[in-house]
Amino acid sequence: MYDVTKADHAVNFINCLKHTKGKWRGVPFELLSWQDEIIRTLFGTVKENGYRQYNTCYCEIPKKNGKSELAAAIALYMTCGDGEWGAEVYGCASDRQQASIVFDVAKQMVEMSPALMKRSKLMGATKRIVNYSNAGYYQVLSAEVGGKHGFSVSGLVFDEIHTQPNRQLYDVLTKGSSDARQNPLHFIITTAGNDRHSIAYELHTKAVDILEGRRVDPTFYPVVYGLKDDEDWEDETNWYKVNPSLGYTVDIERLRDAYREAKQNPADEVTFKWLRCNMWVSS
Repeated sequence: MYDVTKADHAVNFINCLKHTKGKWRGVPFELLSWQDEIIRTLFGTVKENGYRQYNTCYCEIPKKNGKSELAAAIALYMTCGDGEWGAEVYGCASDRQQASIVFDVAKQMVEMSPALMKRSKLMGATKRIVNYSNAGYYQVLSAEVGGKHGFSVSGLVFDEIHTQPNRQLYDVLTKGSSDARQNPLHFIITTAGNDRHSIAYELHTKAVDILEGRRVDPTFYPVVYGLKDDEDWEDETNWYKVNPSLGYTVDIERLRDAYREAKQNPADEVTFKWLRCNMWVSS
């Protein structure tokens, strides 16, 4: 089922936040169409009991499409706006520094929101945002697996999972860690990678299989913006296809400059395919 009220609530919360970087700093976070679709689908699609249908979202997208801002907004909504008492929202990546990128964006969003500042405590040193309204928090984690088995995860933002050396951290944070929660959400956002034996490629394959009808999992929401191996990476129309923020957060001239470099250097060609077209490439 689709609950318009729940979808609108999430969208309205995020639209009240502000961007944090460059010329966009201080500008209200008006979701782009592709972002709006993700938020409405994730938070508006519910089961008969009213809880979310999707507990996992795998979002694969090229760099510079506003990935960190979207992940930060979702982390804040799960912490402050989702109605979960004692929310435990965690951010993780290949290391604490990478995970802190999304946290730092979220922290600045709170600082620019008087309403959230009244209800929050920002702890920069320990990378934690506490929400007084529901006794919940958003916490950045290290990449070490030990000590994370006792978490009761209500929300998880897993950034750049393609850099994970193995599946251990993903399994610890997603397999059974949310069983005590009625409405958990694991949001995994990443660019493509180069290891086709990784947990990231396993999730990529599952996402593509669901999108193409070869597999069914009603709890898994797949979002993949990337070219397949047999698609033309030199066709500019394909750049627009896989970069949904092109013309907004991504400048087409920057892509054209990168393309010209790619045509002159094989290493730059691999990088262009990987980071600009979101293709799974060999290192």
